[in-house]
Amino acid sequence: MFKTVGWRVLGLAMTVYGSLYAYERLTWTTKAQERAFKRQYVQHATANLHRIVDVTSNNCSFQVQQELFGMMARLSRLVDESLVSMKREVRTAEQLSRQLEETASAAKTLRNKAHYLDRELNVFQETYLLAPRH
Repeated sequence: MFKTVGWRVLGLAMTVYGSLYAYERLTWTTKAQERAFKRQYVQHATANLHRIVDVTSNNCSFQVQQELFGMMARLSRLVDESLVSMKREVRTAEQLSRQLEETASAAKTLRNKAHYLDRELNVFQETYLLAPRH
């Protein structure tokens, strides 16, 4: 009985396999081949485009980073130059301020001396020149 059932199962399996093979063979037309090729091509192109996008974005990121580093270096240099220039101008202004203070002090001293001399001359004039003569 097993031999009879075994051959029948084997025959049924072969029939199913043959039917599927015949179905595939009949449906594998040029149109089906074209669809399969298009699907494979789209998958291939998508993978390549993803790779290209990754490489391009990495390159762009690197380029932007380099530009930012360059800009930062230029700005730092400009700030340093401005700082040195401003310190020089502050020193010059401080020197000028000291000179002006010294000049103002000397002018005040001279003004006080002039007032003193003016009072002395007025006293001299009143004592000796304008005094009634006897």
